Amino acid sequence: MKSIRRRDFLKGALAGSAMVAAPFNILKAGASPNSKLNIACIGVGMQGSGNAEYLTRSNNVIALCDVDKAWHRKAIAGKESLQGIKLWTDYRVMFDKIGKDIDAVLIATPEHSHYAISVYAMRHGKHVYCQKPLCHTVNEVRLLTEEAKKHKELVTQMGNQGHSGLSSAMLRDWGQAGSVGPIREVNAYSRKNYWIDKPVVKGSIVPETLDWNLYLNRAEEIPFSTSYMNREWIRYSHFSGAVGDMAAHILDPAYYALDLRVPLSVRAEVNTPAYPGSLPRSGVITWEFGARGKMPPVTMKYYLGEDIEFPWPKHLEAGRTEITSGSVMVGEHASIMAGSHSQGGRIIPESVMKETPRPPEAALRCKGRTHFDNWTLACKGEDTAMSNFEYAGPLSEIIVLGDIALLNPGRTLLWDSKNMKITNDEAADKSLFMRRIAPRDYMNWC
Repeated sequence: MKSIRRRDFLKGALAGSAMVAAPFNILKAGASPNSKLNIACIGVGMQGSGNAEYLTRSNNVIALCDVDKAWHRKAIAGKESLQGIKLWTDYRVMFDKIGKDIDAVLIATPEHSHYAISVYAMRHGKHVYCQKPLCHTVNEVRLLTEEAKKHKELVTQMGNQGHSGLSSAMLRDWGQAGSVGPIREVNAYSRKNYWIDKPVVKGSIVPETLDWNLYLNRAEEIPFSTSYMNREWIRYSHFSGAVGDMAAHILDPAYYALDLRVPLSVRAEVNTPAYPGSLPRSGVITWEFGARGKMPPVTMKYYLGEDIEFPWPKHLEAGRTEITSGSVMVGEHASIMAGSHSQGGRIIPESVMKETPRPPEAALRCKGRTHFDNWTLACKGEDTAMSNFEYAGPLSEIIVLGDIALLNPGRTLLWDSKNMKITNDEAADKSLFMRRIAPRDYMNWC
């Protein structure tokens, strides 16, 4: 297919954002349990191809879309269920040609394009599953959350898959029931962080199999570099805020169990400043949350990276395995500990776990076996999506504020959520992660 010029791409996107399309082929609530969704998968290299393969098990994947044909071919090699499905390069052209046949969309692209594709799909009447983190900037998260509220008939889901597990529900039950006493402190941990300390390779030639204009989507135009290929984009702030790769999973237990929604401030301590265009190798991010109803204020810390010391969790017995990926909600007389994806929820120490009565099962238990199943069943009216955009939006906002703090270390940034503004630091408030300083052609995109 002939590559679409960037100016034409922008004009098409503007036109698409202004329209309110009628739903094409949405399955009505209460559809037969034997019915299958027709799903289009956008971003089908690496993780996206695995997601698409899973969806073929109980639904119809009728279209695949990726801006890099070579990356796509490599990703689906050996995946029999994805062979023979037409590959589209431009999701807008795909919608124009076969939109009437599509019920739902999976989005597994780099996060800088999550907002634009999700909005485009919803305005075309499609259910949306979007991988985490939800968006690249605070502004995009806010706009996407508001857009989802306009489409109550559509089912949305962010891909923090542990949220649909039984352990996640139990964690919320414990937190809401006060099983370990009032919780005022949360400590989260991850050794997995993406950073770079080398300059971007210059003078790279765009491969014939890649449409660089479509890859950029609504991001500001920059020269192509091989440095951004093969998922290396995650290391660069132009495309990704690397905090969200694991924080969407690791922070979710406390966010869910303690109703942490709007932070009052965020601060990061960093030993080594970020290399230009990337985020620091490691750091400690601290969010402060006010009281919520009867729940007290909470200080949440995220220890992120390879070369910092992780404090031993309070209430964890000596001799236990050190936690390197997960979180601990510290209560008055015991703590609630969870793995990286909310799995393996426990009360520590073990002696308290054995003595603590199991609270009533108040948190929703989904019917689907997996997060994808939860979403597809919800699309058919048979379940409730566990991590819809209205739920996932504030969590993603917390995460992106963490990115901003890492790039502005050593300063407590005061957050005015209502006005979406960092009130005491003009430089931080103008961060790329707050809002894209969009080219002129994009002025009306949002």
